[in-house]
Amino acid sequence: MDLVKASAVAPVALEHLRKTVKKESYPNVYKMLQLALTLPIGSATSERSFSAMRRIRNWLRSTMGGTRFSSLAILHIEDDITAQLSPEGIVDIYAERKKRRLLLH
Repeated sequence: MDLVKASAVAPVALEHLRKTVKKESYPNVYKMLQLALTLPIGSATSERSFSAMRRIRNWLRSTMGGTRFSSLAILHIEDDITAQLSPEGIVDIYAERKKRRLLLH
């Protein structure tokens, strides 16, 4: 880190680190920088997932099964993808199915 600090002009930028710290020269520092740069992204995703779980499974829905809960969690977490779905298209796909009733005897 002293090498990076000595060759840096102002605050250390990502491009400067990428040019200075090579995997072949400083393997441990390179791995540490990789972890430091990816850790905040990974923890933000997990925090968002736990927040979604609290919103989906509250005391009103505490008896929900695991499969349904998992499906609802994926739909809620990936809301940018589900926003592109059209309800009319889903209804049309369901309406095209011929046999929708289950015979229970």
